[in-house]
Amino acid sequence: MKLKVLCILVAVALTLGCLQQLSEHVPKTVKYAKNFDIEDHGSYKILKVKHDGEWYTYVLYRDKKPDVEGVPIKIPVKRLVVMSSTHLAQLKAINATDCVVGFMWGGRYRIHFKDIAEKLENGEIVDVGSPNAPDYERILTLNPDLVVIYVTEYNEQVKRKLEELKIPYIVDSEWRESEPLGRAEWVKFFAALTDKEEEAEKYFSKVERDVLEVKKIVEGSEKPKLVWFSIWKGVVYVPRGESYVAKMAEYANAEYVFSDLNGTGSAKVTLEDLLLRGSDADVAVYASYRVKNVSDLLEIDSRLSEIKPVKTGRIYRISEDYWQLGLLHTDIVVKDLAAISHLDKFKDYKPRFFVKLEK
Repeated sequence: MKLKVLCILVAVALTLGCLQQLSEHVPKTVKYAKNFDIEDHGSYKILKVKHDGEWYTYVLYRDKKPDVEGVPIKIPVKRLVVMSSTHLAQLKAINATDCVVGFMWGGRYRIHFKDIAEKLENGEIVDVGSPNAPDYERILTLNPDLVVIYVTEYNEQVKRKLEELKIPYIVDSEWRESEPLGRAEWVKFFAALTDKEEEAEKYFSKVERDVLEVKKIVEGSEKPKLVWFSIWKGVVYVPRGESYVAKMAEYANAEYVFSDLNGTGSAKVTLEDLLLRGSDADVAVYASYRVKNVSDLLEIDSRLSEIKPVKTGRIYRISEDYWQLGLLHTDIVVKDLAAISHLDKFKDYKPRFFVKLEK
């Protein structure tokens, strides 16, 4: 009897060991992103997404749903409603925008993807209202396979309403990534949903290679000081020290002057603090395309004339298409930032996503 029990225990231990080994050898394709992960199990994939500190599991399958814990999603997804232009950019990167049937837009800004703009105009893609208050009847009418949303304190109720209406959705946490290559890597999230893994791998490999090449060009050079900011209704916003902007500065071998602000995303600072830290900065980026020249900037607050980059003429704004095409071309944005930081290293290069403010 004791021998039989011992044999059973040994068999169980061996089985668990084999399962652990198999788990350790499940191919994982995510290298930089911290808020999603993909496990390829051959006949199905496990997609995990982190939202508000919790991990949510989705089981992606083609024919028969496997007996695995998680929210089932049949792939490829053919009818998709998206909430953000960044979602469009990532789908564009892998040639998968044909599955988009609805967009939470509300006509609030210009669409810089020509084909998407044309489809919105002719109704092939339906505008289902703003991300904070979409038209749920229109979404229901579209009968989407999946709705891709992001969740902030301003639109938390959207998630609850989709649940109430039993509309399938998934949260995209790309905007929470602190690593620019991590943000770019979210193309793999959309590729898993649309069966475009090959396109995603090709796209991301190029972006990664180009970013690391830029890093190699500028490493070892003296670090210029960079200040990056915007002002909205009198409030100054700067990226925090663990934000993707701070990481881009690191790739560009620039010293970001607010790197001591812990966390990701943006922080509010006083204008006095901005003026103090910007007083000896070498280059500045104003994170809005609404200012066209230095005079526009000084109309926001005349004291900005005190920061060094305004005096030396090394202040730039982002381009109008930065928030759409910029995400699509992370490698070019990083190269642009390196170029405006190290003028001697990129003498014949014209930045694509940063525009110099003229007087």
